[in-house]
Amino acid sequence: MTEQTVAAVPERNDTLRLALNSLPHPMRRHSGELRRTYQELRSTWLRAGEVPAPPAPAGTGTSDGHDVAAALRALERHSAVLGATGNPLWEQLQDTRKATARMRRSVWAFTGDRVWRKHVVPNAHWKRLWTDIAQQSTNAYARLAGELAGQLEREGRRETAPAVAALRELSRTAAERSAELGKLSRTNLPTPEASAVDREIRGMRRPDLGYGLGEAGRAQAASASRDVRQGLKMWADRSTLGRRLGRMKTPALVRMRKAWANLPSDSLREGPRDAAIRFGELVRSAHAVREEIRMGKLGSFSAKDVATLDSVIDAGFHHMKRLAGTSPAGVDTNARAYVSVAEAQDGNLRLAGRLLAWQKSAMGQELLSSRNEHVKALRDAWQNLPNPPTEKDRKLGTYDRWGAAEKTAAFGRAAQALLKAQAEGSFSAADKAKLQAVAEGAMSHAAQMAKIPASLLPNDPAKNRTAVTEQSARQAQARAQAPVRTQPQPQPTARRASVRA
Repeated sequence: MTEQTVAAVPERNDTLRLALNSLPHPMRRHSGELRRTYQELRSTWLRAGEVPAPPAPAGTGTSDGHDVAAALRALERHSAVLGATGNPLWEQLQDTRKATARMRRSVWAFTGDRVWRKHVVPNAHWKRLWTDIAQQSTNAYARLAGELAGQLEREGRRETAPAVAALRELSRTAAERSAELGKLSRTNLPTPEASAVDREIRGMRRPDLGYGLGEAGRAQAASASRDVRQGLKMWADRSTLGRRLGRMKTPALVRMRKAWANLPSDSLREGPRDAAIRFGELVRSAHAVREEIRMGKLGSFSAKDVATLDSVIDAGFHHMKRLAGTSPAGVDTNARAYVSVAEAQDGNLRLAGRLLAWQKSAMGQELLSSRNEHVKALRDAWQNLPNPPTEKDRKLGTYDRWGAAEKTAAFGRAAQALLKAQAEGSFSAADKAKLQAVAEGAMSHAAQMAKIPASLLPNDPAKNRTAVTEQSARQAQARAQAPVRTQPQPQPTARRASVRA
């Protein structure tokens, strides 16, 4: 019997059933939700199959899953502009990507870490299923991205040119990857390395990872900021609804314009924390405008107008979440945020107390007078520690909590480096424990300084969002335009003349 390649497998195969049956017995009875999730994913492939296929990859492509993932991330930075075009192919591409990610995340959430590592990752049935899904989804990406790029090129808009380049790159890498996967034998498929499994689990736990503080992360964040601003401008300038609302001055529209004008600079010199708060205010106010539109309070509209605005709002929310998740290296991203100036001051005092305790120890006294390179780094970071915030700073909004967190984290990392260098030293365990307490205290203080209180950020507007159809749009406008019927006021009756008068 010849080996069957991935591309030769019929669409309606038993791979999912076999994979589910390989799970521990108690889980098999509760897999209906996973089957529905898979059918939703398959429906996106079927819709993409109606779009013309891109040209076959020239030669032997070398794209792998990392190339496709990188192309998808690069395209994500143009999501607001692409959403503002109102092109249904963009929504279809987003649906396919989300459904693909949802399938893996749903299986992981259903099985949990232990079963995922033991029964899903090494299992031959699951490896075949993931390979089938990757081949079909990359084929869908190639079709949708290529066709969307062609349509936008023909329109010739200058503001969509960077997005077109990103779409072309995704179409190319996805087509190459799909062709490679289709040639694979379905037997002896490779098992991912443990480090790759760990990275994926971390990503599924935190889908909105921060941008990172390096040059690459800053460039990505700046690009996403420009995209949200440009997408909102395209919706306001090019859509009929956006142009009409530009001449209106309702309280909700005024708040949205104020939040728009208050967006951070593209260079993000304000820092990711402040930028996240500002983008959150834009998302909150734009969603309020969206709801007024949906209820017919702002005049006539179409379902497409609202869907286009939703795309820009969702891109802004995703950008806000990533900005909020951008933390100093090494800190606990799940730390509780300081909610008051007093809490931040108390945290600073606790760190100072730990530092003083170690400074007085034999280890501290000997090392601080030496010329050790790690001690010098600790001393420099120590001198660079910021003062705690004051009530005046809070009222004026002048204290850079995020910058203070980065300096405090740098001090914590310097303490960790010194402790590691002295691991085999002759100092007592008690003195080393005091230095360990300094490092942990600094990182904890930095994490709580950097964390943004949840009350300052909006909830995801896409959750529990009331969908808008052309029929619901007409009904909302009819209700808003219906004349108000008032009850006729009763006429005062003339008092009857008294008989005695």
